[in-house]
Amino acid sequence: MAQDNSPETHWRVMGAGPRAALALHCTMAHSGAWRGLSEALNDQLTLHAPDMPGHGRSADYDGISCTGSLLTEAILAHLDEPVDVIAHSFGGVVALHLAIAHPELVRSLTLYEPVFMALAMIVDADGFGAHDAMIEDIRANVVAGQNENAARMFVSDWGDGTDWAQLPDRAREGFARRIPFVIGSQNYVAFDTPGTLARLGEIGVPTLVMNGGQSPDVIAKLCRGLVEQIPDARHVTLPDAGHMGAITHAGELASHVLRQLDRAPIPS
Repeated sequence: MAQDNSPETHWRVMGAGPRAALALHCTMAHSGAWRGLSEALNDQLTLHAPDMPGHGRSADYDGISCTGSLLTEAILAHLDEPVDVIAHSFGGVVALHLAIAHPELVRSLTLYEPVFMALAMIVDADGFGAHDAMIEDIRANVVAGQNENAARMFVSDWGDGTDWAQLPDRAREGFARRIPFVIGSQNYVAFDTPGTLARLGEIGVPTLVMNGGQSPDVIAKLCRGLVEQIPDARHVTLPDAGHMGAITHAGELASHVLRQLDRAPIPS
């Protein structure tokens, strides 16, 4: 890996396996979200996981920039060799673009519920409409300085099911501080500014797209839509998992990642 000493992005390295992997967390989490997966695959993978802008120990998000572009720049400054990419939610949308724009850096893709709403707009217009309405409510609350209300809306749909009132004060404060990131991510998620949708057929690496059986139906439709457009892609559902299944069901995720490694052997 390249020596990235930028103060903007904090990187966490976990595991001691012979294969390098890039792990991209979901919005509102941080790189430590991959600890369960790393422990399960400690002897197989060495995970390189960044904290997204405004998350974990990375620098604050400026509230203006395209979050996908910021994260991609940080990744390119860190990678100088092919890796297995494992990504969750918004991280999965960035991973799709990375596989298209920089195929030399991606050996395989494992995506858990990538929230690529630009595709949802096509495969489930009603589901996209409900999501878009929520984003507009969040945007209005952020503009009005009501970040906690905005964060509560987001977490109620995309959290792990824990009621907002039951979350620790520190967690609620953190979610409220990071909620502008959700607005900044819409360029990638819904507006598809990198042009990923039209180029999905160019992804040439083994790809696994996963979703939880307890997640909104729009996510399952979106995941199936991705598999239809990516040439070497498979779809797996974890029946008991929701949107946070990459964290709550790390053991199951790890078993599927292992199968992905077999599909993408390292040249001898």
